[in-house]
Amino acid sequence: MNLRKVFSIILLLFGEALIIVGFRYFGNDVDTKLISLNIVVSSIIYLLFFIDLLFPMIDFSDKSQKTVGSLGLRWFVTISYMIVAIALMLVFYYVKPININALIIIHAILFFILLLGLYFAVSASAKVQSVYEKEEEMRDYITEMKNATKDVQHRLNQLDNIPANIVSKIEKLEEDIRYISPSNNREAHLLEESYIKSIKLVKDCFYDTPINYDKVTEHIQNCERIYSERKEIYSN
Repeated sequence: MNLRKVFSIILLLFGEALIIVGFRYFGNDVDTKLISLNIVVSSIIYLLFFIDLLFPMIDFSDKSQKTVGSLGLRWFVTISYMIVAIALMLVFYYVKPININALIIIHAILFFILLLGLYFAVSASAKVQSVYEKEEEMRDYITEMKNATKDVQHRLNQLDNIPANIVSKIEKLEEDIRYISPSNNREAHLLEESYIKSIKLVKDCFYDTPINYDKVTEHIQNCERIYSERKEIYSN
């Protein structure tokens, strides 16, 4: 545990102690149950705002930034709870006192609504994370296609006397692959996997001795066909 977190915990405990001492000191003439209830509610409000010192809402090391997706909802729920809870404490103490048991039930309902709101905030974060993971998966397929094509180009650079038409076809594939848009379509993924397998077969051919150029041409044409089909599929 780093120094910042240790200091944060000390501040948290000190603040909580001030809440308890403050209510006990200034509430000598108030019902003990009401003081205890107000301490609990005030502590919840205090913790909701203080907890970000220990666990910041935005983690800049998290590429998905899933917390951003729930930030607005979380703050709305937190601030709404704080306003309503404080208003209840003031109204039912100064304006219209009610039975302590009824007040406990009211605060319990309010706390349940708070938890429900935080649950939806967590769900929103999970949704953002899920979308990010799907996007990363889509990008991985495209990246693998690009890398596999580059591998063929690197292999060609190591060889001599490769027919110019084959070199130009590989160069064109390498250039064209850059413009494919990621897609979450299942057909797109199948075509991407098929392309990766086919382009690897092209590379394998260049390790044969002698090189079977008819076979190379056949695999390249298959890659071109797959590419043509794949470029027509866009993200849904």
